[in-house]
Amino acid sequence: MRDDVTACRSIFLQMPQKFPNNRVITSKYTVLSFLPLNLIEQFKKASNIYFAIIMFMQTINAISISGGKPAMLPPLIIVTAVSMIKDAYEDYCRHCKDREENNSPCLILKPSGQYELCKWHEVKVGDIIKVEENQYFPADLLIVESTGQDGLCYVETKNLDGETNMKHKM
Repeated sequence: MRDDVTACRSIFLQMPQKFPNNRVITSKYTVLSFLPLNLIEQFKKASNIYFAIIMFMQTINAISISGGKPAMLPPLIIVTAVSMIKDAYEDYCRHCKDREENNSPCLILKPSGQYELCKWHEVKVGDIIKVEENQYFPADLLIVESTGQDGLCYVETKNLDGETNMKHKM
């Protein structure tokens, strides 16, 4: 860096630009979108398509051995319904985990200079977060300062890459 140029760094709390919120959403469906989207998902499976074709062919009297009655309809409904119930339960579990993650507590530095207890979904771009020892936090934080020896901070990334060894960051 040249001597006649002075470097200056500014940190702005609660930046006014428009950014997406910090809410975590890993679920596939909402209450309104579940039925149509899951039916599409169910009939992407080759076995369900096969049984649907057989069912429709059974309604044609000329080629049907069931007298025009769709005999494959009850098994198709049962298999599809069981898969839909399983998918609904899994998505409900995702909603619960998302709610838990979004409502986890964190400390945000306010313009008054005090840390305020907030929830993770309230974090905005530019907020300064205080992370306590052994606290879980999202991977998209920038470490500004560490109180560790020589400014070292040890981070475990097993949720990202499966490795359980601690990685040191400065």
